Amino acid sequence: MRNAMILVSVMLAIYLGWPLAFGGKQRGLETPAEARSVAATPVFASKPVRTAALAARPPAPPSRPESCYKRYQREVKLCTGATAAACKLGAADHWDMCEATGFWPN
Repeated sequence: MRNAMILVSVMLAIYLGWPLAFGGKQRGLETPAEARSVAATPVFASKPVRTAALAARPPAPPSRPESCYKRYQREVKLCTGATAAACKLGAADHWDMCEATGFWPN
């Protein structure tokens, strides 16, 4: 039994130490915005032309802020590509922080 514990300890040390010795760059958790910027190519659109009707429109009344869960759903829908799992995990973490503090973290 002692030998099995030693073997498991050595295997765990190798498993945890391998990325430190031979791993690539660390990416960590990404926000949905960061994941989109890595996966998507930039699209440049022409500047919209403002007409007199749009310029004269009165400002909209303040609306209720978006709930944390609605924001989470919106952010998860944007997660695509190779970084989708990390993106969704980051969105879940931001959702938890929003529920605790009332503000979506940047």
